[in-house]
Amino acid sequence: MIVFTVPGDDPAGTAFMQDLYRRYSRLMFAEALRRVSNRQDCEDIVQDAMESLCQKADALRELPAAALPAYVVYTVKNKATDFLRHQAVVGRHTADLGDGCLEDFQSPAPSLEELAELRERLDGLGRIWPMLPEEDQELLYRKYVLGQDNGELAEVFHCRRDSMRMRLTRARRRVAELMKGGSRHDAARTLA
Repeated sequence: MIVFTVPGDDPAGTAFMQDLYRRYSRLMFAEALRRVSNRQDCEDIVQDAMESLCQKADALRELPAAALPAYVVYTVKNKATDFLRHQAVVGRHTADLGDGCLEDFQSPAPSLEELAELRERLDGLGRIWPMLPEEDQELLYRKYVLGQDNGELAEVFHCRRDSMRMRLTRARRRVAELMKGGSRHDAARTLA
């Protein structure tokens, strides 16, 4: 159902627009159907066209009778173009989640095996943490828990940025040597 209002509560304008819709509704829907195939989309386009035409009711009344159908058709064409352009923008910014598409997305949660392995590494790190020098503890805490970059760490520890990389490497090696039951590679991965 198409709903429209004429600005200014003009009874003559309302009657003119109702007559215009009765005379040209088939033409409007035919033009919209040439652009889109969905009936609901056609109704949306015709509704938008009627709203636009209602805003220009005074100008439309002054048009010659022969020019009125062409004006109506061009209005529907423009609204259909706007509608299709809008649909393209919506299509670029949305994803269809039907038809098994959800299986393509990986779950952000780790598997149970990964959680068990992580728990084992954390337990091992917790056992050796008190054995680390305080400077290594603070360095590793700031790097991996607080997420500070090498430049920030260099300021805190009063050294050059290049030296900080070597300090981190040495601290990770000490952790790897202290880790019991794991290889050097596993201990380094625990902190990375």
